Amino acid sequence: MEDLNNHQMVLLCVLVSFVTAIATGIITVALLQESPQTVTQTVNRVVERTIERVVPEEIKPEKPAVTTVTKEVTVYAKEDDLIIGAVEKNQPRIARIFAGASTSSDPIGIGFVVAQDGTIVTSASVTSGHTAFSVMIGSKTYAAKQMSTKDVSAPASLLRVVDLAKGEKIDAVAIPTKLELKLAQSAIVLGGEDGSSVFKTTLAKFAYAKTESTTTPPLLIAVETNPRIPERNSGALVSNLDGQAIGVSVWDESLSRYVIYPMARILDLLSAAAEADAAAKPQGQGGESPSEKPAGTS
Repeated sequence: MEDLNNHQMVLLCVLVSFVTAIATGIITVALLQESPQTVTQTVNRVVERTIERVVPEEIKPEKPAVTTVTKEVTVYAKEDDLIIGAVEKNQPRIARIFAGASTSSDPIGIGFVVAQDGTIVTSASVTSGHTAFSVMIGSKTYAAKQMSTKDVSAPASLLRVVDLAKGEKIDAVAIPTKLELKLAQSAIVLGGEDGSSVFKTTLAKFAYAKTESTTTPPLLIAVETNPRIPERNSGALVSNLDGQAIGVSVWDESLSRYVIYPMARILDLLSAAAEADAAAKPQGQGGESPSEKPAGTS
């Protein structure tokens, strides 16, 4: 050391500093690799934040840029909310059915409005043995008659209000675009003796009509539920969780239980009733023939 001149001493110091820096870096990397992840994350955060803050004054913008990030979040509705919404939507569409012109006695059953012209769907057991009816929809009372469907074996029956005011329409149930039902699908029964009770169930078993042709698709005619639909629910509206009508509750003697008569078969009854109305009206009355008459009108 004493034999070194000033120039050599400076070069020696630079060499020692360089070697020390390399050794320090090697030791630091080795320690970080062996350290817990939290320590590494902390060091990384410190480094990142340090880099973010070290910004020369001359390149900082006068006003910081603001970036708006829009994030789409899927909100899942609770089943309770869906059921409550379906019930609130359909309760005003429930019809209490009375025998004769008086509504002072107890109703003989219930049904629901399926068309704005006052067409009501109920169980055939409700209308059996009666010829004249009154229906109460909300706070209004109307006279009604039974519609001809040509299918006397159908477990469902149709009534139509006969004293609607000119231009008056009655709020009707919504019908699904796709009528296909699925096993394990949830269903809501709005029924009871006066249409004020609610029951939640699940579609458990399908029953199909026997067809002679192998090319004709089978017709769904009844749906069993689990749990079973309780007593006193003849003519009750059965809806899905969206509040759309999927059928009517009817009594099945062979099964000794209530089943759902599906909406697809109800639409068949409505078509048959429209054809019967058109055939009963003399041709040319009102300026239109039966073939030109709109479906579902009287």
